[in-house]
Amino acid sequence: MTPVEPLRQLFTTAIALLPEGGQRTARRNAWAAMSEDNRRARDRREAAAAFAAPDGSLHRLTR
Repeated sequence: MTPVEPLRQLFTTAIALLPEGGQRTARRNAWAAMSEDNRRARDRREAAAAFAAPDGSLHRLTR
């Protein structure tokens, strides 16, 4: 058994113990957190571009 196998079994067991609604809520929370992280990253890129602009105007970054 590899060192990763016990950890994988632990996670598999923990996920199996979650009720169906709990899995749905966990996925929804994970998606919301990822979306918020992406929004903050986009805001940071836009702020960095605004500070780097020679005339102080905000340049739109292509995504």
